[in-house]
Amino acid sequence: MKKWSFILCVIACPLLSWGQSFSYPTPPNTILDRQGRINYMVEHFWNEQTIADTACFQGPKLLLDYLYLLKQTNNGGKYAQDFISLSCKQENTFGLILYWLDNILYDSSSPHYDEALYMKILDAVITSDADSVMKLVPQQRKDIISKNQVGSKANNFSFIDKAGNESDLYGTDASLLLLIFNNPDCSLCHRAEESIAKDEALQAMINEGKLKILAITPDAEFNDWMEHVYPSNWQVGYDNRKAIFDQRLYDIQQLPCIYLLDKDKRVLLKEANYERFSKYLSGELAE
Repeated sequence: MKKWSFILCVIACPLLSWGQSFSYPTPPNTILDRQGRINYMVEHFWNEQTIADTACFQGPKLLLDYLYLLKQTNNGGKYAQDFISLSCKQENTFGLILYWLDNILYDSSSPHYDEALYMKILDAVITSDADSVMKLVPQQRKDIISKNQVGSKANNFSFIDKAGNESDLYGTDASLLLLIFNNPDCSLCHRAEESIAKDEALQAMINEGKLKILAITPDAEFNDWMEHVYPSNWQVGYDNRKAIFDQRLYDIQQLPCIYLLDKDKRVLLKEANYERFSKYLSGELAE
């Protein structure tokens, strides 16, 4: 359970203070419904004084609180634009704000990773009055995030197997395909291999033909890849053309990087580690 209980208290109780300059907005008593109170808090969360205060952004706490509320509104895009419109005018804090938003929403290892919300933030920055230099990284982020979005078809690529045979992603038939980008020298990749081997539900799906694992090494020494012993029920490949990284076909932030694809190679889950994939799969199986 995420530690957001204090936020729920704020919705109904007197305002709380953070540091010396920030006070959480308190909805008026005339707003009785929960959604209305959350919308009020999001709309009144920031003002020019708080956004200009560098003390508010020495850590991610306030932004985490704000994003938690923002996710519960029915007009997140507008509120994100309002927030960025205020923020981009503050030279002392705008860079800090973008830094924390990047770490919170874009870093695939973050427990608050949220590509859809991050895209709204990026759009707000790109269309804002911010200096063009401050828009360079957000534009680059948007370009790469736009690839392989959930619900869209994954980018195809070719690879060779250990016998030297060439194939491609779209030629890999599977009802569900667990695509794992890995490296034979990566300790976290080895740990993921062990976790998958011990996952009885996952192994049952593989044995029943409901799921196939395709492990692709996009950037490693060929001999190291050849020597690494993968689980026998995995299909493995090597990106001998280096297209995945060179053409930025996928946004691989860290290894292992997991994508889950359906039979038509549409993305169901992206940029996941084993833990996030396992939680996703458990939820799907429970439905």
